[in-house]
Amino acid sequence: AALFVERSVALAAPGGVVALLVPAKLWRSLAGGGVRALLSGSTHLLRVEDWSDAPCAFDAAVYPSVVIVGRGGDARDDATISVRRRTFDLEWTTSHASIRFDHEDAASPWLLLPPEVRRAFERIRERGQPLSESTLGRPTLGVKCGCNDAFVVETLSLEMERAAVVHQGRHGTIERAMLRPLLRGEAVTPWQTRPTASAILWTHDARGSPLASLPSQAARWLAPWRSRLSARSDLRSSRSWWSLFRIEGADVDAARVVWSDFGRMPRAAVLPAGDPTVPLNSCYVLPCSDPTDALALTALLNSAIAAAWLNAIAEPARGGWHRYLAWTVSLLPIPLDWTRARSILAPLAERAMLGMVPSEQELISAVCRSYRLEHADVAPLLAWNHRP
Repeated sequence: AALFVERSVALAAPGGVVALLVPAKLWRSLAGGGVRALLSGSTHLLRVEDWSDAPCAFDAAVYPSVVIVGRGGDARDDATISVRRRTFDLEWTTSHASIRFDHEDAASPWLLLPPEVRRAFERIRERGQPLSESTLGRPTLGVKCGCNDAFVVETLSLEMERAAVVHQGRHGTIERAMLRPLLRGEAVTPWQTRPTASAILWTHDARGSPLASLPSQAARWLAPWRSRLSARSDLRSSRSWWSLFRIEGADVDAARVVWSDFGRMPRAAVLPAGDPTVPLNSCYVLPCSDPTDALALTALLNSAIAAAWLNAIAEPARGGWHRYLAWTVSLLPIPLDWTRARSILAPLAERAMLGMVPSEQELISAVCRSYRLEHADVAPLLAWNHRP
């Protein structure tokens, strides 16, 4: 789609107009930065229509939008923004720069939010700092196999030194010490992770380096996939063919906040320090050296306020869901007085993990206090996120 936009703009005559039906992801994803910069530098924006949450008009799962731009001629700074959803259409006029997440960056993602909703979005932003710039740091993707069929198994039984496993009808035994519990994104629920018999064949040592050699049963299990594993694009010539990738999220030295990569809202839980569970790459992970940080961040991510803020910038997914990628969650504002926020949020998460889950309103109230905001300050953003 980016190539069609670029070519269409190049072909348009001075004073001409280009109108295209393109994926809405171009306006939100990092990959669309080049297109956004091109339109900002070479055209003036006339109209954008976001149909990604409208009733489906296509057989395929697509997230359509309309963009109309002019080449030179009667240049203007204001553009018409239209959002279609299942139950309403809304339209307003604003400047091109004002729809950017960062007004000064032409490549910045676009936020197609009505003015009062955008003001609520900015109030939260002004009372915090991006997660990636805070003391908590930047999240990472979960562990990547490059071939789940080789490494992921279901555990049938455990003996002293070995485990009986199965995968897609193939049965075998693997050294018990070579297996670690596995966590997929769909098994992450707010506050908890669902129990599972899934395990991953862990082929790295305590320092994170690939094992120099595999034990006999693990080697026998992986042997049928050796050619495929050796051909993985992430594999470097100096690494063993049984290597796993992006293994930082599997480090057990600190508590880890984990969340699913997509959903209607973030679903976050805590893996305590020492928990051997390995989040797969359908999860994102943020290690926290202080377990109180992990609890407080989990409470924030599970709140309706964080969901509304993130859904405004997150890439759309099927069925009204969103992608909670590392770069997206990295932008989430963490309350400026984090020490105070921790004292408000962490106890809620601690109670929730014991089964005493706070109500949505209790969590909203706590998050508002953490940002030193009133409910009325964020109400337009919450209402926008809940409108069907």
